[in-house]
Amino acid sequence: MTRFAAAIRAEAEAAWALMEAIGDATREGPGITRAAFGEGEQKAARAVTAWLEERGLPAAADPYGNLHVRWPGQDPSLPAVGAGSHLDSVPQGGNYDGLAGTVAALAVLAAAKASGTRPRRGLHAIAMRGEESPWFATAYLGARLMLGRSTLAEIGGLRRFDSGRTLREHMVALDLPGAEGAVLGPKDLACFFELHIEQGPLLEGAGLPLGIATGIRGNLRFPEARILGEYGHASAVPRAHRRDAVIALSELVLEFDRFWEGRLAKGDDNFVFTIGIVGTDPAQHAMTKVPGEVRFSFNCGGTDATVIAAARELLLRTIAGIEARRGVRFELGPEAGTPPVALDAGLMAKLEASAARLGHGTRRLPTVGHDTAMYCLSGIPGAMLMVRNQHGSHNPQEAMEKADFIAGAETLAYAMLEAAG
Repeated sequence: MTRFAAAIRAEAEAAWALMEAIGDATREGPGITRAAFGEGEQKAARAVTAWLEERGLPAAADPYGNLHVRWPGQDPSLPAVGAGSHLDSVPQGGNYDGLAGTVAALAVLAAAKASGTRPRRGLHAIAMRGEESPWFATAYLGARLMLGRSTLAEIGGLRRFDSGRTLREHMVALDLPGAEGAVLGPKDLACFFELHIEQGPLLEGAGLPLGIATGIRGNLRFPEARILGEYGHASAVPRAHRRDAVIALSELVLEFDRFWEGRLAKGDDNFVFTIGIVGTDPAQHAMTKVPGEVRFSFNCGGTDATVIAAARELLLRTIAGIEARRGVRFELGPEAGTPPVALDAGLMAKLEASAARLGHGTRRLPTVGHDTAMYCLSGIPGAMLMVRNQHGSHNPQEAMEKADFIAGAETLAYAMLEAAG
């Protein structure tokens, strides 16, 4: 076993212990809560900083609170190879979403230092703040600010749902100075890798520890939609005279389920569709009333922008047909969405080769929104290594196995070294 191989195995073991300790420190009841720009996230940042100091790797915070660790390469004039993920969690989530990718990246730099390994390019690990959207109703805050995708002037007034305080106020409480403009870009990073737990069941079902993300899904969302029909007596109004809002919604749901089934039949497993919120008015609904109103959310996504555009056209066409047939009216409300993001084929191949070198099987699969999207949109090529995780994510039952994490950290390490020359 080479010195680096022994070092990355040891540091991956240590990173697992660090991750478990952070989980214990940020557990609230059954789940993990590390609020963005709040106490739990700050506990994680302190623990990560102390772990690095023990290894002689000082962490530097940027004006937005993201932590940066650098291991110099042989040619300091070249942009470094980056890796990392986020420190925060959703409320009452699991311990591994985000944190696994953060500590895996730190383990790679610690192993390089411990073994005296200096590739041509430097290595740069980043622990990011505020990736999860529930806290400030938008995602990737730390990455967006750091990369110049957003400014504090634009998003500093966003309020955290639980505290009512703005992002800027939370930053002041953490003594974060903030800035206007990017602090990191293509001149600093040649590429970016992110290890992340898989948030679905594909790797578990395939019996594989690792996956290579093929792309980051974009989405089309209407979070506050509703259908207006007409209330009536359930036993007195004939079918031809009903303006039933729930049946109208049912038609929409079934039409999109057929569209989804059609995409699968064409070999496209990247499209997804969800109606996550449905509700009739509790002040008016009753078992014996035809429902005159239903509120719902609409969410579809995929890795192909043309498919998302086709879904939008289908939505509008289907609504027009239902309104004409059912005598109801749709109000979609505000529209939100993000474009799909392509990942770098060369970096994906490096991850696959690294896993194969270590004897780990992989499969390619699409993934959802992650910090890596911000790097790709900022001109920094990116790739994502997914690690098998039982029971999904964003819940206390996240259950990644230690052996799978170590396999992921080792695979990440060799891919980073390959990219760093």
